[in-house]
Amino acid sequence: MKTIPLSLFAFLLFSFAARAQPSGYTRGGAEATMKQMKLLFTESFLFSKGSPNIPGDLANSKPAVLAALAESDKVISEFDQKVIEFIQSKPTAAILKSNYTNVVSISKRAAFAIEKAASAKDEYRVMSAVVFLQELYLYKAYINAAIRLYPEAISLQEQLEGLDAAITKQGSREDYIAKMEKNQLDYVKSLRMKKAVASDPAIEKMVKNSYESSWAADKLTVVKVHIVSNWVIEKNVLDIPLNKELEVNMAIKKADGSCALAAGTVRSVYEGGGKYGAPYLTMPTPPTTVPCENIPNTSK
Repeated sequence: MKTIPLSLFAFLLFSFAARAQPSGYTRGGAEATMKQMKLLFTESFLFSKGSPNIPGDLANSKPAVLAALAESDKVISEFDQKVIEFIQSKPTAAILKSNYTNVVSISKRAAFAIEKAASAKDEYRVMSAVVFLQELYLYKAYINAAIRLYPEAISLQEQLEGLDAAITKQGSREDYIAKMEKNQLDYVKSLRMKKAVASDPAIEKMVKNSYESSWAADKLTVVKVHIVSNWVIEKNVLDIPLNKELEVNMAIKKADGSCALAAGTVRSVYEGGGKYGAPYLTMPTPPTTVPCENIPNTSK
């Protein structure tokens, strides 16, 4: 039995491995393609950097909202440019093929974004809700890029058409913000104090003094306090009381003569022996300006 020389065996093995790889395949090219696919598509910075982040205290600041949208648009432009450069680099076809299912799966999330943008337009009352519309632009950029990699993918084309239709239906970002303002106005017009379920002059006086003190700089006057819930006792796992709470509404007269409503929670901590400490106001909301006719006896 003849044996194959080791040098010949190594040559044959190398030749087989070379033939097994697709034409134009190199290990370096494959690694570079995988790295870019992760950056642009499978863990895309488009969403991690491009989704607007607007702090809660600036949710109704139009300059802050528009600035956040502008930053998001910059990320979209950066993403588009990197995709162009990636395609021009002639990425490894085998790596693109292996990531196809994942890219399509991410693209399908656009359907949820479309639903959320539509529902938020009716339900939200803060300008920052326009971020739901901006998500559609992020997905549009993503799917446009995906189509450049997979031009024969019919499902991607269909998703893009759905996005375009949704964006057209929702209108411009200015239109979307204007709808938030209208939602807030409609809400304010219908806002009333809840009916009182009990009366406790001591608690009502404490709430009035505490709230006026918290907003002393604005010179607010609490003209009416409604206790709108009964006491609710919170207990631990041993059924021992921790505290008790009730909810209050407040009617407010502002220094300029306008009216407002606010809400808060009154809490009393359990001290033992069946006794509770002095009640105090916690988590009061900022005053929401409403028509004075919404508050009885304050319209004059």
